[in-house]
Amino acid sequence: MSSKSVGPGFYKALSGNIRCSKCPPHSSSHDQAATLCHCDRGFYRAAKDPSTMACTRSPSAPRNLIALINETALFLTWSPPSDSGGRKDLTYNIVCHRCGGGGSGASGGGEDCEPCEADLRFVPGPLGLTGTSVAVLDLAPHANYTFHVETVNGVSGLGQNIRPLANITVTTDQTGEY
Repeated sequence: MSSKSVGPGFYKALSGNIRCSKCPPHSSSHDQAATLCHCDRGFYRAAKDPSTMACTRSPSAPRNLIALINETALFLTWSPPSDSGGRKDLTYNIVCHRCGGGGSGASGGGEDCEPCEADLRFVPGPLGLTGTSVAVLDLAPHANYTFHVETVNGVSGLGQNIRPLANITVTTDQTGEY
């Protein structure tokens, strides 16, 4: 059997008279006659990734999140993460929480926060964004909004429990302006 020549760190996907291949980056094999390499701890392959592809990881959080304001909208802009996880399929999701409001003014503890994506309009949308900006419309007056921008790639959620988020809080005045 020609696969006996496969040693640690190598694999042979097909039997026959073909050469062994070195394991892709961030993966390894420990068995003789390995037919694939398993991802190293903290690295993953998405279901559609070929076994010949390097194992990758979740991205880091977006950087430099800022809120730009005018009379009609709030614009959130950010920079891509410093670490893409080794993948090119980055997207961004926006999660919003509205805290306090109604003139109460001094909660601060976050205990009366509610999701607010359904109450706002996001242009182009809140999920699966490929660009690094979004416009937010229909904010209510006298409200504190916290926006979380999450970086996602093809292996997000496969092992990391901590979501890579950047956060920013915006407070509206009595007219709904910022």
